[in-house]
Amino acid sequence: MRTATIGRILLGLGALVGIAASVGLLIGFEPARLPAALLNIAAYKLTALAAVGLLAGGAVILRRAGREQSGEPLGVASPASARLEEGMPLRESARDVRTRERDSRPR
Repeated sequence: MRTATIGRILLGLGALVGIAASVGLLIGFEPARLPAALLNIAAYKLTALAAVGLLAGGAVILRRAGREQSGEPLGVASPASARLEEGMPLRESARDVRTRERDSRPR
């Protein structure tokens, strides 16, 4: 799934949850009146969601720190990704290497 699609889904879900919370507040819904089992499930879901958010944030920060330590400028494509964008293979095949070497020999 593309990143833009995931972003749109998350924005839509966030808007839906925000609307549901606002409607519940306006009509006077009290979550404390729900059965204890439902409240436990909701608490575990929120905890799991927070854990996923922390894991994702940590992974993003570690990746950024790795790029800073390697000296690769942030936001700049590596030579390998530049080759891919130009439609070139990452590695040359053995036949391509032999052909290039044969053509570069003096005659």
